[in-house]
Amino acid sequence: MIALPGDTSASYQLRPPGGGDDWRARADGATLRLVPPRVSHVVPMRRDAEYDPRADQAALSAVVHFEDGSSSETVVILTAVQLEHWYAQIGRLLASRDAVRQRR
Repeated sequence: MIALPGDTSASYQLRPPGGGDDWRARADGATLRLVPPRVSHVVPMRRDAEYDPRADQAALSAVVHFEDGSSSETVVILTAVQLEHWYAQIGRLLASRDAVRQRR
């Protein structure tokens, strides 16, 4: 925030964190919205994933962690194609892990 509404300014004068173009918002704050914290990382929960044959998709419970330290539970929905892609990727990750363990 560069300037608050008052005697010298009829609006909020703002600049994005990290730089960027300045912009203005109405003095009543009607056009301002809270900026949600950014996602830090997502961790699968220790729950069984579920497959819905009617929708042909899987649901995986996960926790989304935010940079402000908060978290929120959610569900990752995977289509059949995405599920096969993840299956292949996880298979490669497990093979890489096993190869590293065998070299030790």
